Amino acid sequence: MTEAVERLKLICEKPIHLIEQEGEWGTLTALTVEYEDYINILFPPRHSLQYKVHCIYHELGHIFLESQNLASPQISQSLLKETKNAISVSCRHIEDDPVERWVEDFAFRMSKKTRVNSSPALDPFLC
Repeated sequence: MTEAVERLKLICEKPIHLIEQEGEWGTLTALTVEYEDYINILFPPRHSLQYKVHCIYHELGHIFLESQNLASPQISQSLLKETKNAISVSCRHIEDDPVERWVEDFAFRMSKKTRVNSSPALDPFLC
């Protein structure tokens, strides 16, 4: 994952921070918040390591597509106001959306490579 984050840092020309964040997440599994000088990917501590890795790769996929102007975040202005000083926020899940299908496929492929290089035990969230 470090290599993917480092490459995206070069593409976006700003640091990307992965932050495990306590709080009320509901069904949300990760959140990307872009500021003028950096990007934060927030994720809750409640899931297994492999599921967190999958969710982070999903958010990295959004960052890549948005850096290439292939997908615009569709976030309401009221939500954007809730993230002080943010310039964009990505936290959508739309059934059959081509962007969501692409980033989910990217996340699955990348997290599968991570699984192959770590534990032989399958994560029930990713089966």
